[in-house]
Amino acid sequence: MFGAIAILAALHQRGSTGKGQYVQSALFENNAFLVAQHMMEGLASGKPVPPMPDRIRAWAVYDNFKTSDGELVFVGVVTDTQWKIFCEAFGLSEFLADPALKTNPQRVEARPRILPVVSAIFARMSKQEVMDRCESLGLPFAPIAKPDDLFDDPHLNASGGLARITLPDGKKTKVPNLPIEMDGMRFGTRLDLPKVGEHTREVLASLGYGAGEVASLVTRRIVHAA
Repeated sequence: MFGAIAILAALHQRGSTGKGQYVQSALFENNAFLVAQHMMEGLASGKPVPPMPDRIRAWAVYDNFKTSDGELVFVGVVTDTQWKIFCEAFGLSEFLADPALKTNPQRVEARPRILPVVSAIFARMSKQEVMDRCESLGLPFAPIAKPDDLFDDPHLNASGGLARITLPDGKKTKVPNLPIEMDGMRFGTRLDLPKVGEHTREVLASLGYGAGEVASLVTRRIVHAA
């Protein structure tokens, strides 16, 4: 979606400049942009943002697992080949040989039996050990991050993916930029978050209202102006 928006914006700009430009929209920064609301929620509420509700899994091993250092790592085993690799690497030969766990639907039904065993294995390993092992085996994995972790994300900060803003209470922070780059430029922020009624007079003036009319609207409480 953002790639398409950037392309349309570039085409629109070409109409006035006659020049094309290189457009970029990164998948990681698209995801970061969608987490922005949760980052701001945590700042505004002063409370950690809770994770989304648990969902029914399509695979037996497709979960977040706690490691020995108290961290969480997502690990997925989503094909029969990966199931074989996983069982052989983590000493689960009994699972691999069990005909009741031959197919993915069978393994999904057996999640209550499989997960405690897998959880116990990962609980004896550190977060880095789990990730290194999964990396070497070619298994899907990802460290579990919280929305507020993105404030200090090295990639976002180095790539200009975070814009500085000032909140209505005066607190200075950062928020994910639009995840697009046009002609090597990021958009940044044009205005800080406005206070209630902060731009009422300017907006009404731009619509053709005179100063007296605006004052009348404010006096009669039809609009609010800071």
